[in-house]
Amino acid sequence: MRFVRGVLSLVLWVISIPVLLVALARVLPFDHVVPLPQLAAFTPWATIAALPLLIVALFSRRWVLTSLLGVSFAGFLYWMAPFFLPPDTSTAADPADAGTVRVMTVNALYGQADAETVVRLVGSQNVEVLSVQELTPDFAQALTDAGLDDLLPHSFTVPAEDTPAGSGLWSTTELREVEQQRGSTFAMPSALVDVGGTDVRVTVVHPYPPMPAETTTWHTELAELAERVHSDTTTPQILAGDFNATYDHASFRDLLGSRFLDASREWGAGPAVTWPEGSQVPALLALDHVVVEKDMPVSDVVSMEVSGTDHRALVATVVVE
Repeated sequence: MRFVRGVLSLVLWVISIPVLLVALARVLPFDHVVPLPQLAAFTPWATIAALPLLIVALFSRRWVLTSLLGVSFAGFLYWMAPFFLPPDTSTAADPADAGTVRVMTVNALYGQADAETVVRLVGSQNVEVLSVQELTPDFAQALTDAGLDDLLPHSFTVPAEDTPAGSGLWSTTELREVEQQRGSTFAMPSALVDVGGTDVRVTVVHPYPPMPAETTTWHTELAELAERVHSDTTTPQILAGDFNATYDHASFRDLLGSRFLDASREWGAGPAVTWPEGSQVPALLALDHVVVEKDMPVSDVVSMEVSGTDHRALVATVVVE
């Protein structure tokens, strides 16, 4: 009997250790060391796993493990609860209002996304600003052929052939003072967009992914982007794209700082998981975001399937004024 209890205890510890490691990765104020970014991304799923493990540990009187899982589960609840708390007013803003802008972002997977689906979503979702990552020349042309220019006639594109480095920005209104993030591996163009008489700088975001050998590059590019957007203290900003990071990454929260908010978290409908899509594995991670100023209410934040790519599109209504 003692042997059986020992084996069960060992199994329980082995199953619990990944959950405890995710909690540790989430609580640390940095994430540029492997495997911290890889672990922190699974915080929502570790939250789900922690509860039954805590119950089993409690009833089997594994007091040390119970304590560790209890603290971890309390932390998970604290971190995840805001994603399910709707704002004071959860009424969807009207995208037709002059002071609102409907923003959509999609990663086109080396330009393999279905252009007609993207254009159809732009039309059906009343999208006024579109951010595209992994834009190739062929995909840019496919979007034009599918009628995107009729819906969003103004654009600033930096396509790239056979690499994920290309990006593009489309808008219903003129794009002014176009810029591009310097030093980033992938193009991150930005421009001023008129929203009801207010100039808003919209930036397409796509840092290098946190691959084990490139975690420092990922962290550095997010930090440089944060420095750039926070240095402009006068212009309202919206950031939209594949951040290759979830809210549970310290690098992403550092980018937000006290100035910006993640639209999905503010809307309170749960994390908008966007990757990986279109495979046997369902979308697990919320890597795509619309980031807004903290005084910009958001509504109707939804993710939508786009055939041909491994990311779901993310759409949000942002109230500028």
